[in-house]
Amino acid sequence: MLLQSVRVCSFLTAFLLLGASPKPEALTATVLSSRPDMVSGNDALIEIKTTAAQKLQVKANGRDVSQAFHADATRGSMIGLVDGLRPGANTIAVKAGSATTKLQLVNHPITGPIVSGEHLKPYFCTTEESGLGKPLDADCSAPVKVEYFYRSNTGSFKPLADPKAARPADLVQTTTTEGKTVPYIVRVESGTINRAIYHIAILDDPATAWNRRIIYSFGGGCGTNYTQGKSPVTNVLADPVGRGFAYITSTQNVMQQHCNDNLSGEAVMMIKEHFIKTYGVPAWTMGFGGSGGSIQQLLIAQNFPGLLDGLLPSLTFPDSTSIRPDVSDCRLLNKFFATDSKTWTADKQTAVAGYSAGTCNAWDRSFADTIVAANVKGCGIAPELVYNPVKNPKGVRCTTWDTNVATYGRDAATGFARQAMDNIGVQYGLKALNGGQITKQEFIDLNRGVGGYDRDGVRRDERSTADVEALKMAYVAGRVNSGGGSLSSIPMLHYRSYNDALGDIHDHVRDFVVRERLRKANGGFANQVIWVYPNGNRPIAAKVTRLAIDTKSQWLDTHAKPVAAVDGCWTADGTRIDEPATLDGPGKCNELFPSHSTPRLTAGAPLTVDVMKCQLKPIDAKDYTVKFSADELQQLRQVFPAGVCDYSKPGVMQLPLAGTYLVLPLGEPPSATR
Repeated sequence: MLLQSVRVCSFLTAFLLLGASPKPEALTATVLSSRPDMVSGNDALIEIKTTAAQKLQVKANGRDVSQAFHADATRGSMIGLVDGLRPGANTIAVKAGSATTKLQLVNHPITGPIVSGEHLKPYFCTTEESGLGKPLDADCSAPVKVEYFYRSNTGSFKPLADPKAARPADLVQTTTTEGKTVPYIVRVESGTINRAIYHIAILDDPATAWNRRIIYSFGGGCGTNYTQGKSPVTNVLADPVGRGFAYITSTQNVMQQHCNDNLSGEAVMMIKEHFIKTYGVPAWTMGFGGSGGSIQQLLIAQNFPGLLDGLLPSLTFPDSTSIRPDVSDCRLLNKFFATDSKTWTADKQTAVAGYSAGTCNAWDRSFADTIVAANVKGCGIAPELVYNPVKNPKGVRCTTWDTNVATYGRDAATGFARQAMDNIGVQYGLKALNGGQITKQEFIDLNRGVGGYDRDGVRRDERSTADVEALKMAYVAGRVNSGGGSLSSIPMLHYRSYNDALGDIHDHVRDFVVRERLRKANGGFANQVIWVYPNGNRPIAAKVTRLAIDTKSQWLDTHAKPVAAVDGCWTADGTRIDEPATLDGPGKCNELFPSHSTPRLTAGAPLTVDVMKCQLKPIDAKDYTVKFSADELQQLRQVFPAGVCDYSKPGVMQLPLAGTYLVLPLGEPPSATR
């Protein structure tokens, strides 16, 4: 030992005499569980890397927390969960030898909000209905609950009181993606974070059975509920758990609750943070879910890059904001067609609406009410609390604009949420007219009589007019999918059953709307794959879903696009056809599964369908394939006194995304006391 010290001293003496200085010791500290300015729950998982041989010293706000750190051989670093953080600003000071560094953290309440702005009010708790007992506070908090279930030899899951007790005779084994065969016992953790009820399912003994990968499940719909939402624990007893995946969901990740993708992103951010602090850092996180679940995945990738590493959206929609006109248009068109059903035959209605037969009716029945302020059923609360313009003008308004008021803000005159619906200048049925499917007079009568909506979502004779500030916020706050954030590169595999022929709202054209937005924003769409298969064939649906998960897993594991990750479709007998997916080009897949249109597309909007309110231009007879008489042109000018949509220009207030991880209201830094 003495000899070693002498040699070191001789080396250092020679080094200094030569005029050189020792290489400085490297030291870095990072937060693994979240962004440093968006910590929640009073603790943070921190990683420290250093080349110094001396003992590590870590202090949190002056308090020594060095004992919290341990060596992690797989990461080649020191990792520690630092707890006891105070609300707001915190300083983590790290010293190793002569090297020092600091981390500045901002700690937020586990009940939120961090980025989503003012909490929705009123808000009714459902912890009891979800098996978590009575709420602990006004934010609907509940204690963490852990339950166990096992897969029986009949294929069903059964409760397991004690996983360490004698194993049930009908318990089966399962093999993970890493080839480990273990008892099929699932640990389900439930609790509340950000006012949401969450569930985390993982094979018992996560340290050995978890494959270090997360599937985060997103639910569909688009609702305007003022409740916490109900979530049975069985929601997460899904097939991927048996293959080693951790499987997560929450009530705020079901669009039927609040139709608020921004709140959904915040929930993912906070729940994933909790997961990392409890179970460890995952290799990757895959989004999974259809319809409203696809909306959440796409917009979280845009607005919260890094939370999801890959997307597996089915029954895709680009977002819930820019498709709102196509939804609300259906009610207007249906009401107009009903005034003269003899003239407006089924074929003419389809030519104007663009959808396959029955789809507009499906939109009208299912989601058109989400713009109606007095929609008692939509709020999910006692009827006497709901807005009524005469009896209860200060009541709860049941519209998606109001459940998203933190984004859109309030109208100063009414106190209601601003809204971005508009159809000024929209020439309904323009392509039907130019294609000879409706007459000139029918075109004029349609656009004269279609009408619009007032601020309460009630039809009126005048067209709808959007609030300009609401339009701006829809774009800059990322509520419209503009192909930004990580959407330019994140692997996404869209797969769907073909529902167009059913008159179903989940129409194939939306896949191509997303593709066109990617092309417009990024110059290409190499990271997007589209698959389609027949509706009603359960074996094929199960096969494609399993293949989609496996293909996406391989894509994320290898960071290379697998051979199977190419556009394609499946025939009724299960044969796969690989060919480029196009809106209306040649190919067997388009013969089997043709795409349809939408009211705004038939009115001349671009395939991106991202113009919420169009800029206007004067009526020009050259825009029509038919020849209008002077009298007919005068009628058109009376119908469109300010002009018609000029889709060669961006929409009104169609501005670029203002950034990612935006804090609402925009312009405010994240505050732990807000």
